[in-house]
Amino acid sequence: MNQALKGELMATSGHYNRAMRYALFAAGLVFLCSLFFSKAQAQASSYRWFEVEVLVFRHLDTLSDDPEHFSPRIEPISIHGAQDLITPLLAPQQTQGLIAALPLCPWVSDLPAGVGQFELAPPAPDAAFTTTPEDVFCRYQAHRIVTDHLYAPTPADPGMEVWEQTPVVYAGEGGDMEQAHGPFLMQRSALTFNQVKHQLQRRGIGKPILHTSWRQPVFTRNRSQYLRLFGGQNFTDAFDYFGRAKPEYPAALYAKQDQNMPNNVLLNPAEQQFARIQNLLEGVESGVFYFEPPTPTQQVLPEAPERPVHGLPENVWELDGLMRIYLVGNYLHIETNLNLRDPDYFLEQQSSTKDQAEAWLSGAKEEVSFLRAYNLKQLRRVISHEKHYFDHPKFGVLVEIRRTELSRRR
Repeated sequence: MNQALKGELMATSGHYNRAMRYALFAAGLVFLCSLFFSKAQAQASSYRWFEVEVLVFRHLDTLSDDPEHFSPRIEPISIHGAQDLITPLLAPQQTQGLIAALPLCPWVSDLPAGVGQFELAPPAPDAAFTTTPEDVFCRYQAHRIVTDHLYAPTPADPGMEVWEQTPVVYAGEGGDMEQAHGPFLMQRSALTFNQVKHQLQRRGIGKPILHTSWRQPVFTRNRSQYLRLFGGQNFTDAFDYFGRAKPEYPAALYAKQDQNMPNNVLLNPAEQQFARIQNLLEGVESGVFYFEPPTPTQQVLPEAPERPVHGLPENVWELDGLMRIYLVGNYLHIETNLNLRDPDYFLEQQSSTKDQAEAWLSGAKEEVSFLRAYNLKQLRRVISHEKHYFDHPKFGVLVEIRRTELSRRR
């Protein structure tokens, strides 16, 4: 009997010891987590916060015969790892596009022609029991009268391509520097370059592309992070990132009959390719077609890289690039790397032999469309509360860094 009691006591003691170990482990884990988060919170509260305002505009008074020579080579800018404050601001607008793509609900009746408004007819009493998919996936409003123009038109598959032209001003809701762990957009009331922007427009010397302001913690160069800035016209439907014009009908090569082919019979892909080569050789031998090398003073249309470049943006914007702000000691530095895109034309002899052959076989015009990229890459040490201008013959960037109540070293 004593042996059984002893075994029961040992078993109870073992369960108790295991429970105690688990409890101590859980308490230690909670303590470590609270220590980690309190340390992170304390570290975040010691950030040095600054406010930044940026205005980017295109020069309108640039002469066509600008003596400066710009290479047509595209300088790719990878946005991998960069913080993007603009895309989240534009993305919610896609919801309006999705709503606009839906058909009107059957219980929304059109007002007389020309009014352009809709009056909501109350649903039938048993509507809850007779709901059909057409009633669910349709467009409606809870108000009595809505106007159809409240919904912006959109393509069938809305994405960032919905924005053919972005707004000039990007404004957010602001934020709390004591609680935030990263940059946030400021409200429209924080913008101070409005007068400069209006003067550029009134005098016809500049076209604003992007105007925004944000607050961010500023670190040393090794700990700093790039912010992506983009805006203006969306060239995605017309050009790829490296400036090449996209075909009007993106069909397979063999599905399009070339104008300089000897017959109009559609062949299979292999026969079509062989016929193209044979026709090109006959054109060269007969002197009807010949390759034209560029003269020493002409620029050659650059070739796209053979290997894909990592981190390139999906859309081709009029303005796209990066900006980074960091501290070296107590001195602020601004680093910019921006591309301004501009449609241009090149003569066939300024393109590659492949492009010349393709143009002749397809009977294309002598000019080749190309999307130039003017790169502005500068690094400058700046002083807070002063306007700093980064100049390029094609566009300009005005930046001001302002101190906040959390800018001092703590």
